Amino acid sequence: MQDTSIIFFLTALAIVVTILHTFLKQAGREEYAYLTVLVGLTIGLLRVLPLIQQLFEGVQQVFRLY
Repeated sequence: MQDTSIIFFLTALAIVVTILHTFLKQAGREEYAYLTVLVGLTIGLLRVLPLIQQLFEGVQQVFRLY
């Protein structure tokens, strides 16, 4: 995944989750609204965690930490 595509993905995910959360909350389904936020957060973290792992591996290589 390219560097800028993750930003666009997270932006689109945030917009979709916000719309779904607002719609479900106004429909009286607050438990589903919060579940939607939790699922959106989980998807976002799963996409970002490999990048964070690459960052820490790069820091280890630069400072030669073993």
